[in-house]
Amino acid sequence: MQKTPLIAILITCFNRRETTLSCLASIESAISGSADYKVVIVDDGSSDGTADAVRAAYPDAVVAIGSGNLYWNGGMRMAWQNALQLHADFYLWLNDDTILRPGAIRDMLSKYDQENFAKTIVVGCTVDPETKQTTYGGYRRSTGLSRLRLRRLWSNEQYCDTMNGNCVLFPKTTTDDIGINSHKFTHAFGDNDYGLRAIRAGYRIVELKDAVAEQTHNAEFVKSTSTLTYANWRKILLHPKGVPVVEWWAFCREHGGPIWPVNFFWRYIKMLRLRAG
Repeated sequence: MQKTPLIAILITCFNRRETTLSCLASIESAISGSADYKVVIVDDGSSDGTADAVRAAYPDAVVAIGSGNLYWNGGMRMAWQNALQLHADFYLWLNDDTILRPGAIRDMLSKYDQENFAKTIVVGCTVDPETKQTTYGGYRRSTGLSRLRLRRLWSNEQYCDTMNGNCVLFPKTTTDDIGINSHKFTHAFGDNDYGLRAIRAGYRIVELKDAVAEQTHNAEFVKSTSTLTYANWRKILLHPKGVPVVEWWAFCREHGGPIWPVNFFWRYIKMLRLRAG
């Protein structure tokens, strides 16, 4: 008799209690009896009672409290650290604003089995509720000199070079072969970095064909990091939710290949050009 797999579901949250609870409420039907699971959630210093609400509704969940300065990658790193003691068969990154459709996690597990390759990572993509275009999911590297130009998958593609971290299933071997989220990144870059390191370590990243959730793209974040001005330079260059110089430097140096300095400077130059245009 085949053993029922255990999934450690990793979530980080901050001050959106009802959204977080809606995400948690979607998990049971998303698994559809295909696995046992344990939620490991980091509340990064919420002031709206998120942690207490999660404990009340889901007493079996592991709830850890962050410093308030973890942001996405730091929160997921802390969640993964707390989950290691569970010795789970799989780990699932899940954004707290991703409300999963019924059967979503079951389908991701099935896709993992279908690949018949132990070092497989399965990405669950999300789509815009109106346009049905992919909002978050896998990426392929574009052709050309730059190794940091990423594009969404075309309709006939399923294999990825990296991914967004909204909903991603990892086999337990990743913690030995790759580790957990890098300490070099606070908010952005952590998911893309992990995917690129996984490929380098011999892993296969595949995107599930059917979307796991409907989710709008965070247009406000894109807009806030697209232009560099006198008014916002401090946020762009220093804040975790901008394009912080130290972290962007580390990402480019790690993954940009021989022309990584060009990638590093060009992103900021392009912001100035967009403003001038």
